[in-house]
Amino acid sequence: MFSKNNPDKNPMATSEIENLTNENNEDLFDTELEEIDSPPLVKLVEKISGILSPYFIVIVGLYLYDNNFLFGSILILIGVLSLLKISYEDVLAWIEKIKGMFKS
Repeated sequence: MFSKNNPDKNPMATSEIENLTNENNEDLFDTELEEIDSPPLVKLVEKISGILSPYFIVIVGLYLYDNNFLFGSILILIGVLSLLKISYEDVLAWIEKIKGMFKS
């Protein structure tokens, strides 16, 4: 029961298994990702989620604002930035512009 496996029972050697897995991995990296057509219901749920999630974040932030000012403020800020479609890169670009004004 706890003895070593008999090599005769294993039909494939470990080198053969490694070769197969390497070939499969190379195929995965070589092929380009094709856009998968998702069902209309999935697309609809993604759209609804994209619309409702910023509002949910702001509501949770407003709820937490009384008990924990820092977390509430952060969530409100993240929700508002998400509603305005402002990305992290946009914020960093603004910070760099402000730094540039002070250096001049």
